Amino acid sequence: MTNFKRILFLFSFVLIAQLGFAQTEPHAFYLTWTSDPTTTMDVDWHMDEINPTTLYFRRKGTEKWHSFESDVLPYPFSPRYIHRVGIQGLKPNTEYELKFASSESVYYFRTLPKNLNNKSLKIAIGGDSMHQKEWLEKTNRVVAVQDPDFVIIGGDMAYENGLAENIQRIYDWFDAYKTTLVTADNRILPCIVAAGNHEVVGGYYTKHQGYVQNNEFRARIAPYFYSLFSFPGQPGYNVLDFGEYLSLIILDTEHSNPIPGVQTEWLTKTLEDRKNVNHKIPIYHVPGYPSVREYGDRVQTLVRETWTPIFEANGVEIAFENHDHAYKRTFPIKNMEVHEDGIIYVGDGSYGVTPRKIHSVDSTWYLNKAQSIRAFTLLTVEENRWSFVSIDEDGNVIDSFPEIPLEAKKED
Repeated sequence: MTNFKRILFLFSFVLIAQLGFAQTEPHAFYLTWTSDPTTTMDVDWHMDEINPTTLYFRRKGTEKWHSFESDVLPYPFSPRYIHRVGIQGLKPNTEYELKFASSESVYYFRTLPKNLNNKSLKIAIGGDSMHQKEWLEKTNRVVAVQDPDFVIIGGDMAYENGLAENIQRIYDWFDAYKTTLVTADNRILPCIVAAGNHEVVGGYYTKHQGYVQNNEFRARIAPYFYSLFSFPGQPGYNVLDFGEYLSLIILDTEHSNPIPGVQTEWLTKTLEDRKNVNHKIPIYHVPGYPSVREYGDRVQTLVRETWTPIFEANGVEIAFENHDHAYKRTFPIKNMEVHEDGIIYVGDGSYGVTPRKIHSVDSTWYLNKAQSIRAFTLLTVEENRWSFVSIDEDGNVIDSFPEIPLEAKKED
């Protein structure tokens, strides 16, 4: 064989190999929202391909596929790329099918209702999700069986600490999402996240000399969080409005932003502007009312003294806290006392981590229930009321509000 023929043969072999082994399935995908979930959906998928790829999309029950070309964004410390499409103008309470690039797998998602006159929402809420991938996957599977409308993880998703050497933890978290936060009939469960200490190099902005409260500095100390999760996005705290009936307020407990100052000013205005919204629900990482850590520690005290008076002044009824690796529900609290008109704080971040020893419930004034257990909370939101059950990793109901009598639990 001549040199020319040998080169041509090798080139053809490489080309055929590349074509034959081209990536068809994304490494991972992720659904969330950056605007009203009744009419939009944000879709991410992770590929090796640097060029835009195609998302195919149609309303369920129709035949014609529509296509969107992705925006391509860098993936921190990885040869992969983030492909992102924001879909607008959808119909509320409607199912839509989608396919990624050249994949043949068909998934679907559901937009949320415009109002709750004849509907309710189910939201699976937890935090501190992955000490071990197996624990995350186990809880995810229990969540998926509950068929919630979406999932919230209140910080410490993959425990990657913002470091390049922990890239595999990010890969594992998204792989678990792809394989276990999808229902049996292929509905992808959208997810909303908040920043925790394990999203940030050093855990807290105070660990960084010369900290400046701007986008560049935040992205530098929490590179995965700001690149891979489009919501809350910069500056790390945000509000998501569901029609006019629900506002989720995502906050940053000293991880990439201080609690006092700009963030608290934003929180005050955000809640004041939503006086007429029935359900205003804050989600954040470090608890003001901890089940494990010290009540008087700095960040816990900042949450209580800075934010809870604003919650109380603006009609908040329930807030979700994390970080402590246990389950807790407080008594209703107002002015830092048990009060029938107060706010119930639920947590404490035990979705997929090693549970910790809790404070004594009997001798801790604010704790109504607490357990050292892996669990999440399934919140049901109706037009003028809410309720929840909390469920452990084996699918057992461990708590409820309003409380379900023990006999009724056994009958169920």
